[in-house]
Amino acid sequence: MNLDLTTAALMLPAIPFIMLSFGTRFTVVSELIRKIHDEYASNIDLDDLRAKRMLGEISTLKTRLKIIQVNQTLASMSFLANLFTVFAIYTGYQKLSELFFGIVLTLLMLAIILFIIEIGIATKSLNLHLKDIDNNDK
Repeated sequence: MNLDLTTAALMLPAIPFIMLSFGTRFTVVSELIRKIHDEYASNIDLDDLRAKRMLGEISTLKTRLKIIQVNQTLASMSFLANLFTVFAIYTGYQKLSELFFGIVLTLLMLAIILFIIEIGIATKSLNLHLKDIDNNDK
């Protein structure tokens, strides 16, 4: 495999875009946590069905928050590894650049897999809310 600057440079704009996407998801989850906290903090009855749903939502949000944190770390590490790839190519270390580029691809694949898992968790959570609405309509 002959890796050149063009190949490694193609990753440079993609990685910050992924990091921005994860950052946006982090912001949204943070806002949800704050909203639920405000609702939960104001006199909540733990026997109430709504309270139980809220506690479940908090648990889900904790999981999502952890996944997003790992995603951001993986994306940051892949960006750094990509910069090392470009530097290794620039300095003429072809084998080292290939190793770093493999690391970039691996880290991005892991981040995308976790992103898919996090979307699945978010969808299940939203479906619980829709189920509540469906039950109230009947």
